[in-house]
Amino acid sequence: MPFCGRIHRQSISDQATEHPTDFSSVHEAGGYMSRFFSLKRFSSWLVLGFFILFLAWPLVQIVLTAFPEVGGKNIDVFSPKWRASFSNSLSYSLIATSCSTLLGFLLAYGNNFTQINRKFLKLNESILHFPMLLPTITYGFVLIYAFGSQGLWSKIFKQELFPIYGSIGILLGFIIYTLPPIFILINNSMKYIDTQLFIVSRLMGDAWHRSLVKTILTPLARVLAVAFLQGFFMSFTDFGIPSAVGGQTPFITTLLYEGFMGTIPNFQFGSLVALTMLLPSIVSILILNHLQKKVVRYKKPRPIVLKKNPVRDWLFRLLFLSVSLFILGVFAVLLIIPMVTNWPYELQPTFTNFARFIQDDSLVSTLRNSLMMALLTALVGTVIAYFAAILTSRERNLYKVNQVIDSIATITNSIPGMVLGVAFLLLFSDTPLHNTLLILVIVTVIHYFSTPYQMAKEALQKMNLNWENTAKLMGDSWIKTVWRILIPNSKITIIDIFSYYFFNSMVTISAVIFLTSANTMVITAKLKELQHFGRFNDIFMLSLFLLVINLSVQGLMQLAKQTTLPSFLTNLGKKHSIEKKHV
Repeated sequence: MPFCGRIHRQSISDQATEHPTDFSSVHEAGGYMSRFFSLKRFSSWLVLGFFILFLAWPLVQIVLTAFPEVGGKNIDVFSPKWRASFSNSLSYSLIATSCSTLLGFLLAYGNNFTQINRKFLKLNESILHFPMLLPTITYGFVLIYAFGSQGLWSKIFKQELFPIYGSIGILLGFIIYTLPPIFILINNSMKYIDTQLFIVSRLMGDAWHRSLVKTILTPLARVLAVAFLQGFFMSFTDFGIPSAVGGQTPFITTLLYEGFMGTIPNFQFGSLVALTMLLPSIVSILILNHLQKKVVRYKKPRPIVLKKNPVRDWLFRLLFLSVSLFILGVFAVLLIIPMVTNWPYELQPTFTNFARFIQDDSLVSTLRNSLMMALLTALVGTVIAYFAAILTSRERNLYKVNQVIDSIATITNSIPGMVLGVAFLLLFSDTPLHNTLLILVIVTVIHYFSTPYQMAKEALQKMNLNWENTAKLMGDSWIKTVWRILIPNSKITIIDIFSYYFFNSMVTISAVIFLTSANTMVITAKLKELQHFGRFNDIFMLSLFLLVINLSVQGLMQLAKQTTLPSFLTNLGKKHSIEKKHV
């Protein structure tokens, strides 16, 4: 990467020859180094303090609420209702994630090892990513209006194809939810397989199934396991889909919601349920740490010349078409229902629902709150994640505090969002943070911190470590070095981090469902409220506006990646640095 806006090494060497060393300037440089290191240390402690205050302390509060020291009742959390809820969450998550992993693998295989037209594959890949732009509670509502007794496809086929409430609806919702990230993980890893192993396998005379195991499944074993764990964790901790199409089937997330927001709240029981939700997190962390030792590396992955196989290609075309048409068929109701007078009785096209939405101050305020919360979360989260990554990746010898930050940042996404929401509710309910957008921003930053942090860390680790040393010799402070050198060289990553935080902030429900109020209501929490009143037109209008916002921001982010940074980022202070070097 270019060393943006800086002086070339040759010019530095020439200046050193022309101007002998001045010991007073060396002493000044030593002072700079002292301030440099003290500022970095202060930043490290600041980031660690952020995690202690908004992650460790809230989790401790859950434990204290679950196990009060004096006067507390002994509650049997492992009641029949809890066992049924935990068992349902476990079994449905395992079944749905198994289906998603198998389907994601097949789609990734078809995307990489067939001769299907690239434009066709790109289009289907975009459709596959589409559900990630909507909250999971919307999945449940569109499934109801697509396959319910009065649903779109039930009307077309003159009968209800299957009961949408209960097992089938939940499994379909979980599969739609987990398939996109699982596909992305497997597809990205499949691109780096050394496909020359296929040639060796063919020369050895291996059968197709043996070749598949040796050349694809074995190298991808770790990635498949990681993808499965991620899909399982997403399903197990999801609240939106069970609350929409769960019917009378209890789940651990709906049980937790009842403990805090039910007719008779029981905070101690709710806290105990929250702690039991951490069990899969602990198991997944242990498994992931073990899988780190199973990484398969290749020096130089090379493309393979694929054999012509029309039958194979057509089968995968049918698979892609089936998945894409199903997704479009499910989410088509999102566009159709709000644009008719009264589904399914009056099907005349109308914009009345849109006009009514615009005139409803509570809905417009909800939309505004969600947009503001997402923008603040993306901004604050990007700054914290990026600076935390700088502290842990731009030093040859890490301070102990930075090692702690790295360990904490790695596991934040293993803590269920609902558990974080409960923890914040218990700790900050009587503080100025309560019922503010700021508390929603903080809990969302913590909840999604791990992935942006890892993205920034990987980008920063690829940069030359000597850049900071050169900048120090030229008299630049650490902040100036970050501003002028590191940020311009990681522009794409920063935009990706901002996008990740923004989209997840717009669609999250589990982390904020306990923390919203009438003045800070966001779209996902409002959808749950509207469900109780049967205002499904408003539900679809809100979801439609959310989708339009996400698509618009996605387009802006793609545009931002193609533009160059403003000149002040690379040229600001250039003259100042040159003059200092001559002093």
